[in-house]
Amino acid sequence: MKRTLNMITVLLLFMVLMACTATPVQLDGVTNQPSAQSKTQSNGKKVLFVGRDSGGDAIVTKRLKDVHGFDVTIISDKEVSPEKANGYSLIYVSESVNSGKIRDNFVKAAVPVIYAEPQSTSDTGMTVNEGYGKLDAGNVAKTIQIKDGKHQLAAGLQNLVDVYKAEGKMGYATPGAEAIVVATVPNDEEKATIFAYEKGVKNAKGDPVLVREVFFYLFNGEEINQTDDGWKLFDAAIKWAAGNK
Repeated sequence: MKRTLNMITVLLLFMVLMACTATPVQLDGVTNQPSAQSKTQSNGKKVLFVGRDSGGDAIVTKRLKDVHGFDVTIISDKEVSPEKANGYSLIYVSESVNSGKIRDNFVKAAVPVIYAEPQSTSDTGMTVNEGYGKLDAGNVAKTIQIKDGKHQLAAGLQNLVDVYKAEGKMGYATPGAEAIVVATVPNDEEKATIFAYEKGVKNAKGDPVLVREVFFYLFNGEEINQTDDGWKLFDAAIKWAAGNK
């Protein structure tokens, strides 16, 4: 009897040891992999957003976070200086800013910039003086003409594309000869709604471009009016400017 009890005790100890060293059971809905949120927080991508933390700008910053995984810092146009660019992967200048406060502060920064404020294209040399404008009042629009459907910035779209659900305000500018013209106002090639400069080319004023620059048509307040195709073009601009293929 005593021998039997000893054998049972040894067997129980063995079972306890096996249970302690076994891999924990996976519970439904729980994984050992980092969550999507933790991946986003640790990817090191940072964007400096110059604009507001409300309204249409809030829609853009949310997309930068949720879709592109950026850590977003928002500053007002009053806070802009060349030093503000330090440490960022990308700068986005909203149309909501006062371009007189943006000027050419980011031209010499080693950080790609997307400008949605058309007047900033003149200050930065993306266009010549007064070579910019907007479709508004009785001249609003919802459609753009893709000119270079093979470029990454075109997001695979071709020909006429409705970027707004209903007619809305839209920015444009006339780029220099070395710019990549992706889209224009229909039937008006002088009015580019999406264009860009690759690093190393010359801008409209003949100055070398130090880092990728993009102009994007999106007017503040029209973010809620964007179609899926409009957001595809926006996403393509973010990825290209940041150097992502």
